[in-house]
Amino acid sequence: MGELQQLEEFVSQIVKPERTIRCIPDGIGFALFATLCDLPGAPDDAKQSLQSPVSQLRQATLSVDEQLKYTAIIVRILLDQSTSFVTLEQYSWFVRTTIAAKLLKPLPIKVAMMVRKLDDALGGIDLAEWNHSPRVVETLVKSLIEDIPLDGGNLLHTITMLATANCPVLYYTAVALIFVGLDAITHPGKPTVSYHLHGASEFLDRLEICNLQFLQQQRTNLQTIYQLLKLLSLYQNLVVMRHVGKSLEDLSQEHKDFTEFFHVTSAQIKTFRNWLDNASAIVQPFGKDQENDYLFLADLLQVDMIPLFYDLSSDDDIV
Repeated sequence: MGELQQLEEFVSQIVKPERTIRCIPDGIGFALFATLCDLPGAPDDAKQSLQSPVSQLRQATLSVDEQLKYTAIIVRILLDQSTSFVTLEQYSWFVRTTIAAKLLKPLPIKVAMMVRKLDDALGGIDLAEWNHSPRVVETLVKSLIEDIPLDGGNLLHTITMLATANCPVLYYTAVALIFVGLDAITHPGKPTVSYHLHGASEFLDRLEICNLQFLQQQRTNLQTIYQLLKLLSLYQNLVVMRHVGKSLEDLSQEHKDFTEFFHVTSAQIKTFRNWLDNASAIVQPFGKDQENDYLFLADLLQVDMIPLFYDLSSDDDIV
């Protein structure tokens, strides 16, 4: 009995390596949210209504309860006036502010529900011909990238929010942001110069940069590898798998002037699949020193991504 107790004590003292990869977005603070609300672009009536609560929210001495109070007031004003954002500048302001509200640090249920309604209101705005406008997509991407700290988890969370908003132009914005994220990885430190959509060929160009040598060089920065894989997973789901089996005519009816960006060939799918297989092999040795991180990356590749391609065995299955 004594030996068993000693063994249990010994096992309890073993410290398992903790996962160092961060999956939760950093979010933004109330002060930045207030600053974003104060940027030009809101309709005059909304701007006037927002002036007082935004001014109050900018005060550094507020308690958390007071910050939540003024945030709720701001969101309620935006909900009441959501139909008044009719110009491109106004719509861009509304998109940016809604995304900022969704990125606020964990909110109590009541305020979070209000923000969710704001998200629904955004997706419900009738954009008519704007839904397939390259100019609108570029304007939205530029506004988001330049004014909100969209890196790491914030970028991934924003892409997911936009892609699920049930609005074509926000979906296109989400896909464009995937390429912004990939460029930040392949060309770190360089400012964003491209805000528009790209197609499968440009996607594979970025994969070519992120070759096995690149992955090996990043073995001490698994956060970067995680960010890369998540962006690739988003592209896989939002672009590749969403359009499998659709003819060019189907794509043209759905995406109009954006058709070329969603035409993916069997050969391109094969190149993507080969990259995933190679990446799965190369990240495995990382697990020797960072077991939990490796298991997490391995699951992302071997459970979430590679199996999606298992059933795509014939050329007829892919556009």
